[in-house]
This record gives sequence, structure tokens and C-alpha cells, in this order.
Amino acid sequence: MAEAIAAIHCFPYDWRMQLEPLSFGGEFIASEREAEYRAERLSESIRHVRLVFRCAFAVNVLFYLNDWHFFGHPEFYVALPARTVIVVVSLLCAMVVGKIRDFHRLQLVCAAWIFPVAVACAALVTPHTESALFITFVLPNIFFLALPMSFRGSLLAGIGSSVVVLGAYMLPSPLSETSFGLVLGMLTINVVLILVLTRSNRLRRLEWAAARSERLANQELSEHREMLRNILLAVPTPLIITAKFDGRIIQANDAARRYFGDAVLRDWAAIENCIDRRDLARLAMILESEGRAAEFETQLRFPDGRVTDVLLAATVAEVGGTDIVLTVLVDISSRKEMEAHLERLATTDSLTGLPNRSYFFASAAAEIKRAQRYERPLAVVMVDIDFFKRINDAYGHKTGDLALMSFADLCRTVVRDQDVVARLGGEEFGILLPESDQQSALSLAERLRAAVEALRVDFFPTTMTISVGVSEVLPGESVVDGALSRADQALYAAKRSGRNRVVHCGGQEATMRMASGNDMLA
Repeated sequence: MAEAIAAIHCFPYDWRMQLEPLSFGGEFIASEREAEYRAERLSESIRHVRLVFRCAFAVNVLFYLNDWHFFGHPEFYVALPARTVIVVVSLLCAMVVGKIRDFHRLQLVCAAWIFPVAVACAALVTPHTESALFITFVLPNIFFLALPMSFRGSLLAGIGSSVVVLGAYMLPSPLSETSFGLVLGMLTINVVLILVLTRSNRLRRLEWAAARSERLANQELSEHREMLRNILLAVPTPLIITAKFDGRIIQANDAARRYFGDAVLRDWAAIENCIDRRDLARLAMILESEGRAAEFETQLRFPDGRVTDVLLAATVAEVGGTDIVLTVLVDISSRKEMEAHLERLATTDSLTGLPNRSYFFASAAAEIKRAQRYERPLAVVMVDIDFFKRINDAYGHKTGDLALMSFADLCRTVVRDQDVVARLGGEEFGILLPESDQQSALSLAERLRAAVEALRVDFFPTTMTISVGVSEVLPGESVVDGALSRADQALYAAKRSGRNRVVHCGGQEATMRMASGNDMLA
């Protein structure tokens, strides 16, 4: 996700990749791209053409004043109608051009202006005055560069006006010695104007393509950012973006606001206060060294006392020159509860609620290691309900199940919190007694035996008793099997001796405590 943010923020858009090839005249070779360019520049072109027509109208009106100096001369009678043609045509075209809606018609209006203006200018240069020579060489500039026409149209207008005006200036008088120079001069001007026109067309289209591509890039970038923002807000899990330097929250989606609440989301420090300090330090170390933390498991403790288990994924990324941390949280409280439930099912006896055989052996292995490490005693007790088969046969299996459950409840009240009572199978139970030597184990076993004998329940009309075997884990034993075997031998010794007894087995010796409380019997 962070990579996506960084990629969109630094979106590399090269407008040159979008540029179509240009022709010699500087126009797009692709007709559809050229048409798009002309359509987009149409309103600007119309304003420019209207300005040209108005300037032509105004300048020639002013030239009326200058032409009155020649009143009575033949030049006056040529200039007056020529100026009038230019004034009238410019005024009409300026009025018409505002109604143009496409480039083709704009060119027709320009052509309609160029032809009479070129003829009128040809008439104006016939006196062969200095001003006429000036007009002869200036007019092609207007037709080449002033009107936003196609390259072909500008070429025809510029060259055609040059030929017409220069021909009118040089003819019908006999050619002079400077005629060839005038032709070369006009040719040079036309060549230069064609190059300028070509460069101007090319630069205008490059500028348009660059501006258009930049606009499209910005639009696409904005769309990507908006899309990313909508995606972030729509992510169903809490997502928070913070500044790495000061922890400032830059963005948080709706799921995060619902999960944490607005009060907590005002500052990242409030969220950090919900995380255990050791987990927070470990997360910061991982982000600093690796730049990302995946499947980081921790607990959140909210100010209202709510505690949830979360799976956290955090990534450091650079966006716009700022290091950010993108954090996604998945609430795994339900998963944890399910795991705990499955673990209970796997390690708990379904009838009595006590740990089962597998849990007993796993706990025994851990306790043996601890006892060896700290050189502490560890005792094992085996318990069997006396004549349990008779209970089932006489009162039914349901009563037998109730007897097992009652015994399990009694065990919970007699043993210590650190002791482990497990149902090993049928009516057989095992007890782990950490920190218990022979005397402590025998004392607890006797208390349990006496409590069972004194137990009275409504569903069970007679007394229930147990036989108990006790043994200790000997130094050097790494597994519980030896101690459990000795406790089992002591248990069977108790049964053979009449049941309702506690028997201790240590090495080769076995002693038993009788239900009546007599001293040890060999």
C-alpha cells in the first residue's frame, strides 16, 4: 500500500511520449491531432483574427488623412478607392468572424479578406514611391505571420501576395537595374518568413502538446490521488498514516475512527499509550532496521478498559520528501478467542473440564525442566475412583459421569493453583505437584482422599472412595514416565491393600497410609 502511495505521489509523466510527429510546416502529421489542436485554439484564433481586421480598419482610416496630402495628384485617386476597399472588407470580416464556429470557416473568412486586400495593396504600390516600396516588403509579413491559418493557406497567401504586390510595383514600367535585386530581396524575405512560420507552428504545437499533456497528467494524478484516498477510506480495517518524524497523524480512514474513536485519533501519542511499551519499542526497532513490520502481534488497552488483540502491519515510505508510516491493524480478538477455545478443546477433558492426558504430559515436561534448573522437588500423584465400574453398572453411566464431574470439582478446591489435575482416562486421574517433596505430596493426597470419602451428593446414595499412588521425580529423570510408573505401582498397591488408601512409592520401597489414619505400614 505504501508503495502505491509513493508511486502515485511521484507520478512520472513524460509529455514527449504523447507528442505526435510534426510535418515540415510544423503541423501535426496526424489529422485528428491537428484538428484537436485547431479546435482547442479556435477561440483564441478568432480573437486574434478579429484584432487583425480591426487594426487593418483603423490603420487605413488613419491613412485617409495622410492621403489628402496628395489630393489632386493621380496617386490620390488610386489610393482613395484602394483604402476604401481595405476599410470596408476589414470591417465586414471583423463583424463576420465573431460568428465562426470551426477552423475551416475561419480560413475562408481570412481568404476572403486576403484577396481584396492584396489587390488593393497592389494598387497602392503602383506609384513607385518610397512608402510603396515599404508596403511591398512589409505586406508578406502580415499574410505569413499575422493570420492563424494552416501552413498551406499561409504559404499561398504569403507567396501570392508577394507576387501580386511586387509585380504591381515593378510593372507596367520597364524593368530597371534594381528589378532583379527586388526579386531576390522578395525571395529572401519569403524564404525567411517560411522558416519563421515553420518554427512558429512547431513551437506553438510543442507548447500546446506540453500544456495538454501536463493538464492530462495533473488530471490523471488528481484522479489517482482521489481514487487512492477513496480506497484508503473504504478499507474495512483500521488504517492510519503518520509522519515518521513527529508522529503527526496525516490520514486515518473511517474504520480507524470507528475503532479508536475521535478522541484517541487526535494524536498518535494517544494510540501509543494503548500499546505495551515493550511492544512499542520492539516495533520501532523493526521499522528502523527493516523499514517494515509484518504480522506484528500486540494488545491494545483503551482508556475505557477495553482490551483487544491486534495484528499490526506497518511500512515506512517516503512521500513528497516526508517519511511516513502506514499502519494497518486487524482485530484478531475473535481469532484469539477461537484459538483459545480450540486449545481448550485440545487440552481439556470435555466431561470434567480438567486438563486431558496430552496437557498433563506437556506440563510435566515443562515442570521437570524447571525443577532440574532450580533443583526443586516435583511429585506425581495417581488417583483411581474405587469400584467405578460398579457405579456405572448399578446406577448407570449418567450417574457415573456425574460422579466424575463431582470428583473434578472437589479436586479444584483441594489442590493449589500451581498444581495440575488431569483426567488421564476413564476414572483415572493424575496430579502434578510442583515444589512438593514426599511429605507434602502425601499430605495433599491424604486430604484429597479424606475429602472424597466425606463427599455426599444427592444423585449418589453411597460413599465414594479413591485409591492414591504418590511418587517423586528423581534427580536425573528428564521425563515423567518413571515417576508416573512408580505412582501407578503405588496406586495398584493401594488397591491390593483394600482401596481407600494413599500409598507412596520411592525407588524400591512402598509405604501406604490407610484410610483410618494409622501410621505407615510396610
